[in-house]
Formats: sequence, C-alpha cells, structure tokens
Amino acid sequence: MAAFALPLDSAFATGFFINQQSVIGLGRVGAGSAAGADGPSGVFFNPAGLSELGRLEPEKKTWTSFGLQVIAPRSSLRDDGSTAATPGSLGGDVPSGGRDMRNPGDPTPIGNLFFVRRLTDVPAYVGFGITEPFGLKVKFREDWFGRYDAIESSLMTINLGPVAAWELSREVTLGGGLDVQYARSTLTSAIPNPAVPGGPTPATDGKIRIRGDSWAAGYNLGLLLRPTDRTRVGLHFRSPIDHRLSGSSRVSGFTGALSAANGRSDAKAKLKLPSIVSLGVAHNLTDRLLLLGQVERYGWKRSDEVRVRFDNGGADAVRRTGFRNAWAAALGLEYAYSSALTLRGGVRFDETPTVDAYRDTTLPDQKRLWLGLGASWKVAEQWALDFAFAHARIKRADINVERTFFDGTPLASSARVSGSTRSSVNTLSFALRYAF
Repeated sequence: MAAFALPLDSAFATGFFINQQSVIGLGRVGAGSAAGADGPSGVFFNPAGLSELGRLEPEKKTWTSFGLQVIAPRSSLRDDGSTAATPGSLGGDVPSGGRDMRNPGDPTPIGNLFFVRRLTDVPAYVGFGITEPFGLKVKFREDWFGRYDAIESSLMTINLGPVAAWELSREVTLGGGLDVQYARSTLTSAIPNPAVPGGPTPATDGKIRIRGDSWAAGYNLGLLLRPTDRTRVGLHFRSPIDHRLSGSSRVSGFTGALSAANGRSDAKAKLKLPSIVSLGVAHNLTDRLLLLGQVERYGWKRSDEVRVRFDNGGADAVRRTGFRNAWAAALGLEYAYSSALTLRGGVRFDETPTVDAYRDTTLPDQKRLWLGLGASWKVAEQWALDFAFAHARIKRADINVERTFFDGTPLASSARVSGSTRSSVNTLSFALRYAF
C-alpha cells in the first residue's frame, strides 16, 4: 500500500543528500571542499585535507567546530487532475478531490560537530565528526490532493565518522574513515475507501503509517595532492550504505465491514544510499584570492526502488523511483580582506536523480542552480566565526504517479496523483571554531 519515506525537499545536493556540513563550504556552495579548504569539516568532505590545518596554523594541534544550518524550503504543489478508481466508482476514474498545498516543509535545523587532533612525533591527524547527511521532513494536510501518495514523509540520519590522515610527503596526504550511521524513516498516506458510492473522499479515507529504523556502516577514502605551492587537488570517495529498516505498519480509519483491514504488522525494508565521488581543486591566484572548483558524482541508480515486506503475509509494497546517477559542479572564490576577515562566494549546478515517469510528491526534485555567500571572522587567536547564506532555485517539476490498493482482491482500487510543483531552498548557517 505504501513504502518507507523519501523526503520532499532535498536540501543541497542531488536527491535527498544534505551537503550542508560546512559553513565555510556553504559560502562557496561546495566548491573546493574536497581540496582541504573547509577547516575541521574536512573530516566529512575529505579526511586527507586535514593536513592543511597544520600548514595554515603550525603552532596549533587541536581544531574543533560546531555548525548549525537552518534549511528553509519553499514550495507550492498544484493539482492537475488527480483521480481515483474504486469499486464504488464502478471502476471508472473520478476526481479524487483535495486542496493544493504550499510550504509543507518547515524550516529545519541541521547541526554538525567536528574534532581534529594532530599527533605528536608522526605526520598524522585523527578526527571525529557527527553529521546528518541524508533527509528532511514534510507534512501535508490530510485532505490535500496527493494524500494517496503521502500525508507525512520523513527521513533522518545521524552519521558518526572517525577518520585519520597520514602525510606521506609534502605533496601527498592519504586519509580515510568509517561511517557508522543511524537512519529512521516514516511515511503516512491515505487509503481510498473502495466501498463509497461515487468514489472516495477525504472524509471516508483510511490511513496507513509505516515507520522503521536501522544502524548500518560504510567507509570513505581521500587523497590530497599539492602539485605546486599554490595548487591543491583533492579526491574523495564515500561508499554506499545499505540500511535494513525494521519497524511496523498500522492501518486505521476504516469502519463497518472494512474495519477488518485495520491493524498492525511488523514491516521491513531496504534503504540503499548512494556512493559519492568528489574531485576538488583550490588554486591561489594571488596571496589573497583563492579560486576553487568541484565536481561530484552521485550513484543514485542503485536506489531504483523501495520495497516493504509485511510479516502478516500481505503483498509487498513497492515504490519505484527509477533514480539515475547524477552530477553536480561548483565554482567559488575566497578573498582574504584582512588577517581577520575572509569573504567568499560561489555558484553551483545540480542534476536530479528523479525521472518524469516515477517522480512523486515525496521527492518532486528537479535541476537546480545555487548561489552562495559567506564570511569568516577571526575573533581572537583561538576563536573564529563563520557565516553563510545560500539560495537555490529549482526547476518546475511535474508529478504523475499511480498508487494501487487491495491488489488481487474484489476491492482492488487505484489512485493517480497528477500535479506540478515549484520550489526553492534558502539556507542560513553559522559556525563557531576553536583551535589550540
């Protein structure tokens, strides 16, 4: 009937990957993050880049950072003729009814914490990061036109990342680490009442809620090259992670003869997260002006469906995503205005992994263009503040998917959700850094 959730408004990169793990990097919308240009948050973007901390501040041995990003999506979803077909409508398509929606996603805070330590007597660094790399949350009205696809959709992940870096020479540093990740997902959607004469209405719908969580692990590897005194090149690979979500499914809201459909069942599903490959470059045009670039590839194709299995013997619930692999590219500049103040900006283009045939209300993603601005202010010898703002304009996305219910029974029904959406995302970020 339904499947574990994919969130509506992805935050920064392609799909529902949240790339806002560095306030410094957000000011350049990700340009150069793999080239050791983001301070302690290199723990996430490329552990090999941690050696740059010691080069920039050779008198220090420990670096910490706490960042907070507030992601504010804005979107409008318009009905373009959604229909339902049930035994009550004699199998014919009738309008399913329901209102349009605006801004189903609330502003969402995303936090991260990083710690880096330079080891004594060896050219090595260790670090640890706590991040939220995937997911967001949206909640629709129960009487909206897309209710048979989703009423509430959420995915939350927490990533614990121990890393290490070894400086093989002045020109080469290797790094890597583990990703120990927790995921929790929820999806609530409506079920059309097949017995209502003339077709279902919001007042007669049933409801299904599926939730589950999981722990899983992956790894990441990084390389940083310094071909010249002014140029750095970083390469980073983040492995795919496969979650085996375990939880429950609950159907409610049916009355009369259909009340037998109400009840609870244990449920399981796989959530396949993509591999990510990043290539970043940083080049000092002058002593004060730094040019940065980055290209990223997201292996979303492996996430082509979400399948939920019910322990009560019910048929599997399958949502095809049809995801394809996607690319992103960013270009940015940094200018050291003074010894205390650094200014930065950037532009970024993201592809989407979604395709027209399977795009739905839980992820009506499309191509997007990002603009970012930021600044860092060294308040004192050991303290620094980072600020950033980024805006993304997302191309209009069309939605046209069919959901089926009570398959293989005399109550077999279907709903086609047809609509369009326009979206944008604003992110405001702040970070506090401490080094000693």
